[in-house]
Order: sequence, then structure tokens, then C-alpha cells
Amino acid sequence: MLLDLFAARAEGRRISVSSACIASGVATSTALRWVAQMELDGLVPRRPDPSDGRRTFLDISADTADAVERWLNTTFVH
Repeated sequence: MLLDLFAARAEGRRISVSSACIASGVATSTALRWVAQMELDGLVPRRPDPSDGRRTFLDISADTADAVERWLNTTFVH
């Protein structure tokens, strides 16, 4: 989920909670627990969709995006 949100931020896309759950490849209940925990940890704030009150988007916080970028650079750049 964090990688998907990181890529979406770089591309200027928004990811809904339901899309993030589907992309995770796990049961929806499990994905929602992960989202809730990441939100509690301050990693992924939720943002309501101003045009559709039923939908909520996930963002990746700036600190989390920086951490993911550092991890990618140390893991995949030699």
C-alpha cells in the first residue's frame, strides 16, 4: 500500500481507500485494519472526496514518502 501511495503521489494521482484495499491483495477487512493502523501512526492521512461524500482518499505523509524514497534508494540503487 505504501509503495502504491508513494507512486500515486509522484504521479499526482489520488488513491481511494477501496482502491488501496483492492491493490493490497489481502482480504478487505485485513487491508482496512492496515489502513487504520497506518493512519493512527501518521503514515497515511485520509482525505474526504469533496465531490462524493461516500469516498475517502488516502495520502502518504511527506515524512513517510521521504522514508520510502530513502528505502528505495538504499535498496535498489547501488
